[in-house]
Amino acid sequence: MYVVFEGIDTCGKSTQIELLKPIFPDAIFTKEPGGSKIGTKIREIILMTKNLDFYTEFFLFLADRAQHYKEVLLPNKDKKIFADRSFVSGIAYAKDKMKESWEYNLFVMRDMLPDKVVLFYIDRENLKERILQKDHDVIEQRGVDYLMKIQDNLLEVVEKLDCKKLLIDATKPRDFIHQQILKFII
Repeated sequence: MYVVFEGIDTCGKSTQIELLKPIFPDAIFTKEPGGSKIGTKIREIILMTKNLDFYTEFFLFLADRAQHYKEVLLPNKDKKIFADRSFVSGIAYAKDKMKESWEYNLFVMRDMLPDKVVLFYIDRENLKERILQKDHDVIEQRGVDYLMKIQDNLLEVVEKLDCKKLLIDATKPRDFIHQQILKFII
């Protein structure tokens, strides 16, 4: 079972994934970008380099995703896989500038789709508050308006997928969210 956790930065994906690790000790826990050996280097390039050309950034994400598929997803396709981001983000972040983002992402994923998607959403005010509490990578530095647009894109992409979906209000208490996710994935 391949379960992806999606949502904009600071919405709680990583926190919820950490809560699942002791419950599913035999599962594969991964992330994009950075889930493969070369992916850690690609992640650093993307998140720390200012003024990357849109297409450079997009194709770096695709390179990470292709390698992630080969090293992590394909060899473990018969296990439980929990991923912090996926091709869903790849499409959502590029959607407004590149209509082919869906096709490119499916191409590098060899048409492998998730079995389930957990999508976190947050309102503008809570996002502003959370953003103020942390340092920002180059994507977060693009601002609240940008992140809210990406959140809309994520929802649109997830709605088009033919799989089970769970929408999570990221402003709810952590333990409440955790219980919702457990019910959904078990």
